[in-house]
Amino acid sequence: MPTHALILARGERTASPTGHQVQGFRMFESDLRRSLGFTFEMRHIETLDEIRAGLGSMAATPGEFDMVMVMPNWSDPVEELVEIFAEFASKEQRPKLAMLDYYAPTCSPHFGVLPYVDLYIKRQTLRDRELYQREFAGGFIYSDYVSDRFGFDLKDWQFGSTPDPAHMHKLVSGWNLGVCYRNRKLLKLTSLAPLPWSLRPIEINRRVGSINRAGRQEWYQFSRGKLLDEIQTLEGKRRMTGTGRSSAKRYFAELGLSKLTLSPFGWGEVCFRDYEAIVCGSLLVKPDMSHLETSPDIYIPGETYVPIPWDFAGAAEVCEKYLNDPKEVKRIIRNGREVLREYFGKGGFVRDIERTLSEIMQ
Repeated sequence: MPTHALILARGERTASPTGHQVQGFRMFESDLRRSLGFTFEMRHIETLDEIRAGLGSMAATPGEFDMVMVMPNWSDPVEELVEIFAEFASKEQRPKLAMLDYYAPTCSPHFGVLPYVDLYIKRQTLRDRELYQREFAGGFIYSDYVSDRFGFDLKDWQFGSTPDPAHMHKLVSGWNLGVCYRNRKLLKLTSLAPLPWSLRPIEINRRVGSINRAGRQEWYQFSRGKLLDEIQTLEGKRRMTGTGRSSAKRYFAELGLSKLTLSPFGWGEVCFRDYEAIVCGSLLVKPDMSHLETSPDIYIPGETYVPIPWDFAGAAEVCEKYLNDPKEVKRIIRNGREVLREYFGKGGFVRDIERTLSEIMQ
């Protein structure tokens, strides 16, 4: 499917969700060209006006691009984004239009653009698409859970919308923030000289942060606090990290020294820490991820990670169980690393692009 694409992105900075979402194009640029005939030009944009200008510039060079991928910001007003996309969609001769959604949750406030795009690429989607028609508190399946299970008052927090069922076929699961230079580099480095699991001095990495910089708790930080409460029984029995913020240098050092890493949900389900734990050789323990689809898929229960309930019940017992079973832990860690090794080394991102774009670029 020879395709020349324009990507209107928000930078390529590592440690930024927006940067992670487009780094794969640079990392696999030659593979995309050789295997799929896929080439691209990337332009950095910051505002809706720049998106409008970028789409408008195509009128001056008709036929230059086969498609355009646009990355809005999660806070962009829905009405303005719909207006921009609708205007572009109305043009008789135009490239295919894809929205590139890097947002953390499986939900989105921007599903209103679906009638005006050819494709809506989201970094992770709900496996059961019928759930997108359900009204969740806060608009998100997990904020709804926290509100119901723990009685947390979400107040006016809202990050969702209901997609038009007639256009749901345009919503596809793409690739996630695991696809970045840093994870590939760390995977290679730790393959050369990994610290043996049995020699790691930190048994449980719990640096998850349950309070924000202003000393308050958002709903997801409140949830994280429940996890910290659940494993408090292990204080003094198991060597654990602190829970507050740390420097990046200390954070990665701790991951490389940790036998087991807890990674609860944040604003969304998939977290930087999930992939960083695996590439650093630590066992990933995380709330059950069976409700979503994403790539690279490191969420195979009991094979690449260890799931725990969304309310964290029994989390301490799960940690004890695996800390006492090094053979099983090493197998799971090895499997998770192999998933990423194959993804980075055997064209995983190329397959994701081919799968994602196949419906509109035939």
